[in-house]
Amino acid sequence: MNKILTLLGLATALVLSPVSADELKNSLTNMLNKPETSGSGMVDLGGINLDGKSKPLQPKTRSAKTVIATVNGQKIIKKDADAYLKQRTQGKVSDFDRLPPGQKPRLIQELALPIIVLEAAKKELSNEEKQAVYTRAWTQKEARKIKVSDDQAIEVYNQLKKQSEENNATENMPPFEAIKDRLKMQIIEKTLIERVMKNAEVKVQ
Repeated sequence: MNKILTLLGLATALVLSPVSADELKNSLTNMLNKPETSGSGMVDLGGINLDGKSKPLQPKTRSAKTVIATVNGQKIIKKDADAYLKQRTQGKVSDFDRLPPGQKPRLIQELALPIIVLEAAKKELSNEEKQAVYTRAWTQKEARKIKVSDDQAIEVYNQLKKQSEENNATENMPPFEAIKDRLKMQIIEKTLIERVMKNAEVKVQ
């Protein structure tokens, strides 16, 4: 599971510039979650027997370590396909071998996409572009670990409001609810910077 999720995240991140990462990520997510239409190559989950009631004889299930496909020489094992299928169906189907024969190649295509994209990214992106992607991905990962409550945001809001009043600012502070999310992001950024710099050894020459 972790291997597939890592490949999906990293493959998406590597082909993006820092400006367009979120847009393409959302585009791929929407593509993977969109029901299949005529001519689409994505898996049509509507044709899968989710409850198994209409098919008393279930297909034989292979070992989780079984190699079910290769992509440019890289192996995809059944365990990873099962985990991805479970995620795609919100837990309704978690066995790749239960897919109708015509659906299996399409699911494999979805699993192959990040592998192929990652290979292309490794070849075509410069070291500077890769570093930018790694930095962005790590920063986002660490930022998600930091939780900020409404009380913390209100405390910062009140401090800013007090400073504004002391400085006789002509513009009124916007309501808390209007800037709550922005304040939380600023707190997260400040906290992350403090954590990163805490154990860093910086010398000015």
